[in-house]
Amino acid sequence: MKPLSSRWKNLPPRQRHFWVGGLCGALALLYGLLLWYPGRQALQKLQYQEEKMAVRLKTSGKSDGKPPAVLDLGGLNPGQARQELERVHNSLGQLEAEQQRLNGRFIPLEDLESLQALKSELTRLAESGDMEVVALEHIYREEEDRDRPPTVELLKEAAQANPYKRPLLRLKARASYRGLMQFLDGLGSLTHIAAPVWSQIQVQSAKPNPDGNPLQGSSTPKQWLEVEIRLAV
Repeated sequence: MKPLSSRWKNLPPRQRHFWVGGLCGALALLYGLLLWYPGRQALQKLQYQEEKMAVRLKTSGKSDGKPPAVLDLGGLNPGQARQELERVHNSLGQLEAEQQRLNGRFIPLEDLESLQALKSELTRLAESGDMEVVALEHIYREEEDRDRPPTVELLKEAAQANPYKRPLLRLKARASYRGLMQFLDGLGSLTHIAAPVWSQIQVQSAKPNPDGNPLQGSSTPKQWLEVEIRLAV
């Protein structure tokens, strides 16, 4: 079997574009969920500088008449620093509003009925295109619990055991390039959020007949994808 890099080079440009576009879509969703963190850090830094300025101005009246020390604002004067603080504050406010909106689309851990409905939606979305679902299962904290039905306790333990602090689903499927792209694009239209946080995709090729010729008269495509995606829900 040829290495994956060789298969990639042999793919038609159109299939490469579909593949790259799908990965970009998944990364864009993760980017939207994590975008607020840098803005918060910048705001905290500017607020700290402003607090230092306020304290020094307040205590300067009680000093021995010496001029107060100049506060380092990174080359900005006080007026510019206030404008920058206001700009960052407004940006952070928008990001926090978007985060609250996204958080509102996550299923509450106690709502097992909505969780089951989301799993059905994911299955329908996958099978509406050229994608065959092999398994859709919960990732629990303990591996031996993998076959147990979800409970509130199991979901809470699983959420605390991963960095996303949300329950995870493992989707295993066989798909064409187009089917995978259609599935990733459709995640944004689901009733609740199912955010891809990890994936593993392998290219598979049909095995030849014993006489050395490719399979004839078979419905198996010459090439397909073995897909595993973990979704935070």
